[in-house]
Amino acid sequence: MLSSIGRAAIRRLVSTSATTAPRCIAVSRPITYGRGFIQGFATTGQPKAASTTTKATTKTSKPKATKTTKATKTTKGTTKATATKGKTKKATATKAKTKSKKKAAPKSKAKAKGKKGARKRKPMSPENKAILEKRALKKTALFREPKQLPDGAWTVFVAEHTKGETIGPERIRARMGDLSQSYKTISASEKQRLADIAAQNKLKNAAAYKAWVESHPPEQTVEANRARGVLKRKHNYPKGVLKLIHDERVPKKPVSAFSLFTKARWASGDFANRPFLDVSREIGREWARLPDVERHAYEDLGKASREDYEKEYEAVLHRKPAPRRSTTPSA
Repeated sequence: MLSSIGRAAIRRLVSTSATTAPRCIAVSRPITYGRGFIQGFATTGQPKAASTTTKATTKTSKPKATKTTKATKTTKGTTKATATKGKTKKATATKAKTKSKKKAAPKSKAKAKGKKGARKRKPMSPENKAILEKRALKKTALFREPKQLPDGAWTVFVAEHTKGETIGPERIRARMGDLSQSYKTISASEKQRLADIAAQNKLKNAAAYKAWVESHPPEQTVEANRARGVLKRKHNYPKGVLKLIHDERVPKKPVSAFSLFTKARWASGDFANRPFLDVSREIGREWARLPDVERHAYEDLGKASREDYEKEYEAVLHRKPAPRRSTTPSA
């Protein structure tokens, strides 16, 4: 039989809640309680199993949570990886941009240097300007005209007797002296033969020259003559008589009223056997004293000639001519 102290301890155990942890009780004597007591004690011990089942369920539910956490961790890892990749791409892009800017920087520096160098260039000297102007005018002047055949009996004779020879400047005078002596001794038939060849060469030269002129538009031949005049006036090139391009397509300049009056006065025969300068001065005085009725007649003729010239000039050269200059002498 248990003592009063042991019975009190057992009652305490039975009255405790099912959730409390089991305790081991050391009993010195064998228990002689009935079956009901043992069953009650067993029922009181059942919560221990329930607690174990709850623990098991919690343990079994934990792996699912771990899976989701792992999934979230993997997604976080992928997002972090993509973010890091994006950052690396941006970094490489920014590096490439900075490299391109660095590479482009020398060009901008070179441009800046070029601008500075252009600012620091010395002004061109008048001699260099004249050389460049002369070179440009030569290109515009069209000096490459077709080579002319000898168009005189003497020149044909010289060309035949010097064909294939190279005459230097030191021998040319002596050679021309010998040829002139032999030319004087040739027969009349030989001179006629040379004259016929010269006449044929003139026709060939005229045809070749016309074909060369017409190979250029009229605007170009007009500009070429202007360039030749500037070259002769400013640079004295070429030396000798100024030769202009004769283009029949370009309209001739109009005749002024004073020019018409001058031609009429020269044709009258009143100034025969008189010096040219004296006659031109006298005609100028007569023009200044000319009555208005006669002056208007010449002016009308000059105006009509000017109008025809402007129409033809614009049709051929596709531009208006320069304004006319007054050639009327002062009173």
